[in-house]
Amino acid sequence: MKIKKNANEECINAADTIEVFKPRKDKERLSDSDSDEAEAQTRRPGSSDPPSHSPSTITLLSYHEAPIHLRFNPYILSGYRGYLSTKMCIESIFWMTNETINIWSHIFGWMLFLALTMYDLFLLNLQASVFDKFIVGLLLCCFQICMVTSTLYHVFSCKSERHFHNFLCFDLFGIALSLLAIYLTGVYYAFWCHKEWQYFYLATVFVIFIACMIMQIPRLNVDPNLKMIMFVCWAAYGVVPTVHWALIMGGWENPIVSMLLPRVVGMYGISGLAFLIYITRFPECFFKGKVDFIGSSHQWWHFFVVLALYHWHNTGIKYIEYRMNHGCTHDMRI
Repeated sequence: MKIKKNANEECINAADTIEVFKPRKDKERLSDSDSDEAEAQTRRPGSSDPPSHSPSTITLLSYHEAPIHLRFNPYILSGYRGYLSTKMCIESIFWMTNETINIWSHIFGWMLFLALTMYDLFLLNLQASVFDKFIVGLLLCCFQICMVTSTLYHVFSCKSERHFHNFLCFDLFGIALSLLAIYLTGVYYAFWCHKEWQYFYLATVFVIFIACMIMQIPRLNVDPNLKMIMFVCWAAYGVVPTVHWALIMGGWENPIVSMLLPRVVGMYGISGLAFLIYITRFPECFFKGKVDFIGSSHQWWHFFVVLALYHWHNTGIKYIEYRMNHGCTHDMRI
C-alpha cells in the first residue's frame, strides 16, 4: 500500500508540472513584434549575450562581440551596439557609436531638404507654373524620404536581425526613390520640347525602378551583389539620355548644354566617388580600427550622397529658370 501511495503522489506531482507548463491559449500568446520587444527589453543594452534582467548599463561591443548580422565591415573594430529595445534604439541616437555620424548626417540631410522645399515653394521668386513647382516639390520630398529611411535603418538595425533586414529594404527603397526622382526631373526638363523622347525615357526609367523594387522582395532571396549591380546599371543608364539630350540640343555650342552638361558630369563624379569609397571601404581598409567612430567609408558615403542630391537640386533650378526665360527656343544667347 505504501508503494501505491507514492505512485499516486508522483502522478499528482506530474499533473501539477504539466499544468504549470501548459501552453498559453491563442489569445494569451504574444505577437511576433511583442516577442521581439520583450526579448530586446530583457537584454543588457549594448550586449549580444543571452537575455538578462539588468538593463542598467550601456556597453559598446567589439566586432567579434557584435551580433552576427552587424558584422559586415571587418575593418570597423569597435563601437557596435548589441540587441536593443525600441526605446533604447532611439536613445542610442545620442550615444557615441560607430553609427552616430551615419544617423545624424542624414538627419541634417532631411532638415536641409525640408528647408529647401519650403524655400523653393514659398520664398523663391521663380516664375514657374504650378505643375513645375509640383515637380520640384516631388523631387525634394523623395530626397527627404531617402534621408528618413536611411536614418531609420541606422537607428533600428540593432533591434533584431529581422528588423535589420526590414529596415534595410526601406533604406534601399529610399535610395531607389531618390534616383527615380533625379531621372524624372532630369528627363522632364531635358526633353521638355521633345515629348516623344520624354515619354520614352520616362517609361524606361519606371520599368527599371519596378525591376529594382521586385528584386528587394525578401521571398525572392536575390543575391545582394546582384541587387547592387542592378542599382549601378540603373545609375549608369543616365548617360544615355544625357548624351542624347546634348546631341539634339546642338552640342557644346548651345549655351544650355555648355552650362548644364558640366553639372551633370559633376553629379556623376560625386556619385562615382561616393560609390568607390563605399565598395573599397576606404579609409578604414588602410587604418583598421582607427576610424571606427569618425571618418569611416559609410560616413563619407552619407556625406557625398547629401552633396550629390543638393547639387542636383541646384542644377534643376538652373534648368527651370532657363526654360522659363527661353521656352523651346534654340537661341544661342542666354
